[in-house]
Amino acid sequence: MSKINSERELKDVNEILEHAKLTENDILPTSQALFFASSDIHSSNVRLLELNSELLKAIEANEVLTIKGEDDDEVVICTSKSTFRVTEAETSNNLLLIKSLQFSNNIQTQNQRSVRKVEICNVFQEYLEATPGRPHLNKLYDILSNTIYRGPEYEYEIEGKQLYSLEELKGIVQSSDRELNDAIKAMDVVEIDGKIREIDFEYHFRVLSYMLKLIEENSWDLDMIDYDVTCESLSELVHGDIVKSLFEKYTEDSRVIDGLPLYRYKEFDVCQFFARVLLKEAGKFNLEEFLQAWRDSVPEETSLPDNINERFKVLFDVKEKWSVPEITPYIRSLTTDKLDVNALLAKHARASKVDGVKYYSAKHAK
Repeated sequence: MSKINSERELKDVNEILEHAKLTENDILPTSQALFFASSDIHSSNVRLLELNSELLKAIEANEVLTIKGEDDDEVVICTSKSTFRVTEAETSNNLLLIKSLQFSNNIQTQNQRSVRKVEICNVFQEYLEATPGRPHLNKLYDILSNTIYRGPEYEYEIEGKQLYSLEELKGIVQSSDRELNDAIKAMDVVEIDGKIREIDFEYHFRVLSYMLKLIEENSWDLDMIDYDVTCESLSELVHGDIVKSLFEKYTEDSRVIDGLPLYRYKEFDVCQFFARVLLKEAGKFNLEEFLQAWRDSVPEETSLPDNINERFKVLFDVKEKWSVPEITPYIRSLTTDKLDVNALLAKHARASKVDGVKYYSAKHAK
């Protein structure tokens, strides 16, 4: 780019002022002239991202933002608490990336007029925008379902490279740390040798039964459960990490006696698990036929797509009409503070009534 004489630049500024019917008194002494830095101003090395208020606050608070997604994934940005979908948007106006542009409050006041040369580094016709979204947890479910812990005698089947620590899962699962932790807490999961493992239902039942049996064997009151004795008593039967994980899952602080912390089992959580055991084994319900019929009728929730439109498509392919109570368990995880189940159905489905009962079907069904 050839060197431009500053006198000529001032002359150009004056001509522009004249056309705009302005005078030198209407502008600051320093004018800034924009020039393209080079012919390569459409480089893809830089992308513009529009931040919503929550992401802006996170940055202003020096919070770490993490961009997550592999080649075939929808890209997301995660704060410590929330997940945001990243999509591409176009603009009819060119957006300019400019180097060292000065704003009026940063320009020093001076009497002599001058012109600064400012370079345009890039021009954009599109940008990225981040909108609140749901965590993408299918990868978590897939990973853990492939490494279920069934007992030490089955560990030879599991390859070490299939196992992930919590920190490693944070790096590959497209969700915020809080959402990932909440998902893990809702699953039958333990931490073994630093790796997160889903525990087999039957093995889970066996270990919890061992733990509860110690109450009678040691004549403990229900609110005087000793953690150290529990671990020591089961050390030859169960991996210590599993006892620790299940103890943390099913107990809560009770009291401290002579410096010894004691615990009580959480009645609701224990009873809920044993209710699952009873229902699973209830032969008079012809459980296997019931479960198979249910599998044929509706998909498992964790296997459903994270994308809301795709999820509704799967649900309505399986079953043409759903009542609100029937469909709620399969879309509840997609709700937000502003969109509850009824709002999601109103937006993505079509309502109709059969014998006075409201049903929802695909919005564009024939």
